[in-house]
Amino acid sequence: MLTGTMEVLQDDETKKEIWHTGDTMFYKKGVTDPDYYVLKFTARKGRYYCDLKTESFDIEDLK
Repeated sequence: MLTGTMEVLQDDETKKEIWHTGDTMFYKKGVTDPDYYVLKFTARKGRYYCDLKTESFDIEDLK
């Protein structure tokens, strides 16, 4: 499990960067569709399960 922050990116450059042709199946108006957003997740902390116990960690400690 990861916890952190989520940003909504609405700039055209970012939206065009990850756009794929098949995405028109979901966003009929293409990259300019008002329902098309890009979410950017930045992890800060995490927790995992191993050997019948859970362990927590900070992302900053891993750098």
